Amino acid sequence: MAATEIVAVLDAGPLIHLDELGRLNLLNDFKELLVPQTVLDEALKHRPALPLAELSNLEIISEPPPLSADLLKLADELALHAGERAALAVLDARGGQFLLSDDAAARTVARAVGFQTHGTIGLILRAHRRGKISKPEMLQLLRDLPTQTTLHLRKELLDSILATAAAENI
Repeated sequence: MAATEIVAVLDAGPLIHLDELGRLNLLNDFKELLVPQTVLDEALKHRPALPLAELSNLEIISEPPPLSADLLKLADELALHAGERAALAVLDARGGQFLLSDDAAARTVARAVGFQTHGTIGLILRAHRRGKISKPEMLQLLRDLPTQTTLHLRKELLDSILATAAAENI
């Protein structure tokens, strides 16, 4: 299946966590991946050898635009950090469809103004639905999250996702 026509903006979480799993390539399924320099700096702080060359669709945005008034208000209310603010500003200004972030508050803001979101787990499930990885690969990647990544995840949530993914044809 070819890459979608979706423009997505990355926050640091999925970059870091997919790299920890050795599956950064799952991000190649988007038409464009936009990443603000602020976000990239954060990801590189945690993953200095981040293999960005694997992402042929990546565009680094050196100076993100300012947040719109609506986004600024929500970002302030939820105390979003600089990288999350930059990602939302790029998403809004560049007409992206998805915010790729593991930060619940950033995803809440994005959804509140009409954008779709995925975190690392959603990207793994999406890769399986799109035929990029097999069901056993998907389940193994999900099982590996607590031991191979720094993603903070409640055990009950992961157990629920694993049970649903194993039982259904996602």
